Amino acid sequence: MVKKDIEPDDPMEMVGVELPGQTEEQLRDMVLCFTEEFVRNGWDENRILFVFRNPMYYGPYMAWKQKGTQYVRSAIHEAMRMWRPHHRPGKSPRGIS
Repeated sequence: MVKKDIEPDDPMEMVGVELPGQTEEQLRDMVLCFTEEFVRNGWDENRILFVFRNPMYYGPYMAWKQKGTQYVRSAIHEAMRMWRPHHRPGKSPRGIS
């Protein structure tokens, strides 16, 4: 494998941006975006909550720390209603846990 130094204008360089002072609406949209992605991947409620409670996943964790479990659980249920309209909370789809 060829290794080379990263150039300052490299378009593939990973760049992170912090967005200070989110509004309640922006925070809710971010949480819903995370939960929709996980729900669409077939994850159940407990697995999604694990991600939000894990500091390794900074975005979801920050939202959980600010708003709490019930807030995140509400977003999970909303995402499940959108993407799994026939799913009942507490029951894992396709045996995924």
